[in-house]
Amino acid sequence: MIDSGKRVVVFLGAGADTSQVDFLLPEFEMIWETPFGVADPSFPCSVGRIDGPLSTADHSYMINHSLNKNILPIGDGVLVSDPLDAPTTNSVNSIIANVEGCVPLSGANRKPQFVLLDYVDIGNAFQAANQLNGLA
Repeated sequence: MIDSGKRVVVFLGAGADTSQVDFLLPEFEMIWETPFGVADPSFPCSVGRIDGPLSTADHSYMINHSLNKNILPIGDGVLVSDPLDAPTTNSVNSIIANVEGCVPLSGANRKPQFVLLDYVDIGNAFQAANQLNGLA
């Protein structure tokens, strides 16, 4: 991409129409995600959002590694991101364990291309990213 002069890839979760704007790509036709709004600190892995005819093996994928807590346990409740647990959630061990737990779902024995975090400035997210990218 860099050699061809193209440096940005933009995915939209909804509303992408490549016939109108060719550089805005439909996210879930190309990327699958784990569920968003996880409240279980063990981060059980499952395929959350995916679209199109491709299998999980033919998609890139992203893990949503942000821990939420229910602040209003009535009905479906209200989930909010939990900053108090961010040092643990964003630890190398927690991130790597979540990644490794999702590898079997990739359909190709591979790690995710994207890791979504809240409070990236708390914990060791960059150390985990370096380890995942073979730089540590």
